[in-house]
Amino acid sequence: MKKYFKYFAQKPGLWLVTIVILVLLVAAFTLGMLSARDMKRMISEDFNTQQLALARNAAEILTVNFRILKRELMTLSLSPSIQYVDAVSWANRMKISLSSVSDYGVIKIMFMNADGTKCYSINYANAVFVEKGSYGEDYFKWCKKPENKYKIYITKVRKEIVEDSEPRLIMMIATPVYQISSDQAHPVPTHRLSGVLVFVLDASLLTEKFVAPIRSGKTGYAWAIDGSGDFLYHLEKNFIGQNAFEVRKFRDPHISFSKIDLIQKTRMLRGKEGTSWYISGWHRGVTGTMKKLIAYAPVHLGAANTERIWSVAVVAPISEVEDAIHTVYVRQSVIEGVFIAAVLIIFAFFVANERAWLKTLEQEVKEKTHDLSRYAERLKRSEEKYRSLVESAGDMIYTMDKDCNILSVNRYFAQLIRQQAEQVTGKNIMHIFEYKAPENVCSIVERVFATSETIDNAEQITIEDREYWLDTKYMPVLTDGDHIGAVLVISRDITDQKRMEGQLFHTEKLASLGSLSAGVAHEINNPIAVILGFAELLLERLPEESKEYEILKVIERQGNNCKRIIENLLAFSRIPKKTTTESDVIDDLQKVVNVVMNTLLTNKVDLNTDIEEDLPRVRGDGQQLEQVFLNIINNAVAAMDGGGILTISAHRSDDIVSIGFADTGHGIPRENMDKIFEPFFTTKKVGEGTGLGLSVSYGIVKKFGGDIQVKSQTDEAGKEPGTVFTVILPVADAQNRIAHSA
Repeated sequence: MKKYFKYFAQKPGLWLVTIVILVLLVAAFTLGMLSARDMKRMISEDFNTQQLALARNAAEILTVNFRILKRELMTLSLSPSIQYVDAVSWANRMKISLSSVSDYGVIKIMFMNADGTKCYSINYANAVFVEKGSYGEDYFKWCKKPENKYKIYITKVRKEIVEDSEPRLIMMIATPVYQISSDQAHPVPTHRLSGVLVFVLDASLLTEKFVAPIRSGKTGYAWAIDGSGDFLYHLEKNFIGQNAFEVRKFRDPHISFSKIDLIQKTRMLRGKEGTSWYISGWHRGVTGTMKKLIAYAPVHLGAANTERIWSVAVVAPISEVEDAIHTVYVRQSVIEGVFIAAVLIIFAFFVANERAWLKTLEQEVKEKTHDLSRYAERLKRSEEKYRSLVESAGDMIYTMDKDCNILSVNRYFAQLIRQQAEQVTGKNIMHIFEYKAPENVCSIVERVFATSETIDNAEQITIEDREYWLDTKYMPVLTDGDHIGAVLVISRDITDQKRMEGQLFHTEKLASLGSLSAGVAHEINNPIAVILGFAELLLERLPEESKEYEILKVIERQGNNCKRIIENLLAFSRIPKKTTTESDVIDDLQKVVNVVMNTLLTNKVDLNTDIEEDLPRVRGDGQQLEQVFLNIINNAVAAMDGGGILTISAHRSDDIVSIGFADTGHGIPRENMDKIFEPFFTTKKVGEGTGLGLSVSYGIVKKFGGDIQVKSQTDEAGKEPGTVFTVILPVADAQNRIAHSA
């Protein structure tokens, strides 16, 4: 190596170094030019990314506004004043709704009766109309179809004159109205089609409110188009309502707009987002051919009849970023010049001090060689110590000093805590494991050092939010002279064994509670039967309009509530038996959804469904399965205080059908997960629940050979809260096949 250093210190070597440096400088200059080009591209992309964030924000706001409008429309459709067209209150109810949705662009609310012969409406001026006529609009025909119950129809945007005003860009949001609510005048709903409720929306007014304020850079602005390519809003007022593909060519026929036309046709009108550029002929009063950057994002209106899509675009000329690119380019050139000058200075210093440099380099080589020898010696001792550990053991094996600092660990230990052995060595064991009783560990280590005895201990620890049970042995490690130098610790994971012991204890406790509840239920059932019998006898003797009759009805109703609770207790305590009852899961779910739909809307809970078609029949009684589904849905609604999303799914896998109920509520705390199926356990306030819903549901599902699985997490540690209950039921024909094959 010394020979090579001497060569580079001589004249031929210096020429070679000079040539290499020149080549490197030329390469650096070339790379600088390429870097400047790439920097221009990156700054343009970064500017366009910022524009995309503006477009996404505006699109999301419009999407949320449409979601609010649909929710308000569904809420208004549930009003008895609208369903039964109450002559006194329908107009006032529409005024209240119009006042809350007028900020979203709604200029008129209409309600057409089922045969389309009469229309009740109120406009933005609070003028009330009752008109006669025949309505044959597509949305009216669509809403009259029974399969579109509880769905929403959204029309295309069209130019229309509203009550002798200027032409507006109008669209309709419609939903069928059924008589499903009740009031004093209509105590029993008829469930018949009452009519069609419509929000008349000024699309341009709504779009302008959220798109017009957008600014990108100094002069950039935003525009929006609907699914047909017509401008809903544009800085050029005469563009609004015109087709984007045609109005640009009419404005300047000498420019090719093929680039922006392709973006609109293949990206924006298909509901995609992204960034690009195109050639334009104007910008804020300035004319002439110019290159513009564009970012676009879709607005999904979420119609049941078809996928209505708008698109918001944010545009700015490329000149917005040229100044920033120029500044960065100048700064980069200065940096390159400084770098080249530094290289030349260093090279000159190298030539002037070649001999001193060579001597110093030789000395450094000697020192490095000596350091490598010492490092190799230390590495050899470390390897010998490392081989003494049982690396292939399935238990945690590690050593600690008297202060519980870790001296060494085996491979299983490092894998369990997901750290390298070097990261753990030297740390205190209390910083690695979260002990249930940390004081016991410290006292055991002190005892081993004091007495040299081996100590067994069962420990409960937490690693990364997961609990473990360990069977641990603490043993002394003796050095020369019988001196204890460390404590050897061997820990075996017995978590599964402890979990099975807990499950056995839980099963025995449930069996005891079941026996107790059955005895109590039988003892209470007889006096309640007597109370209900005498109440029924007295009801037959009293007129229905009397005060005494009403009091007896209250006694009868509360007695039946007690009877229902007792039946739940008996159902819980009764030993499940095999059954051959079959049920249609889709039909059972539909019945339950029809019952709770009004509750979901009232509590602002959105319902999503993912139910597989042609699901097979399952083992189970329909009414009992409906009770199970209703209990789980009610618990989910209670957990989503203030609104949320409930997702019901049903799918088949082999010989089972899984029905999932996922909510976005506050989740179930970890300490309550093992208690939720216990009878009388509830987290609700007094009077809001008996604590029997899930325990009875669990007994019903188990009786038919199924199971209920629960996954939940709270918002601790930044997690998204929510709970998923999965009801697993065996397919009915699967049992028949097994019996036939046997």
